Amino acid sequence: MTHTDTRTIALGANGSTVEILARPTQTGGAASLYRWRLAPTSRGPAPHRHTTFDETFVVETGEIDYYDGTTWRTLRPGDTAHAPRGGVHALRKTRPEPATVLMLLTPGVPREDYFAALATTDEHDLPQLHARHDNHPADEHPADEHHR
Repeated sequence: MTHTDTRTIALGANGSTVEILARPTQTGGAASLYRWRLAPTSRGPAPHRHTTFDETFVVETGEIDYYDGTTWRTLRPGDTAHAPRGGVHALRKTRPEPATVLMLLTPGVPREDYFAALATTDEHDLPQLHARHDNHPADEHPADEHHR
């Protein structure tokens, strides 16, 4: 993939975007790589799990809070978090600054349609969208208590 082959997808009106860095077709199905630019007003996804892929996050800029199914912790540039298949996880941004996070999915999963649909799907239809794209809400919800 050359630099001109990348595609940036707007995630709605708040200014957050996802940039496709490597598709499964380019990695022999081994991985997908995305750069998520979280706008200052971005909240991040609620606790959820995936059944068909692992997800690894690497913070490039800013700070995000990561939930591992038990506790929240703050991730800063260079920090990594890993959500294995079936593992509950969530991200949230509580600071007013933007943040940038690399997302590595293994094996590779084409998520472009999912990301594009997030911007235009009515809230009532989100559960069906999530189910079609292996985003399953967690049964439990993290406490609002913030651990650093």
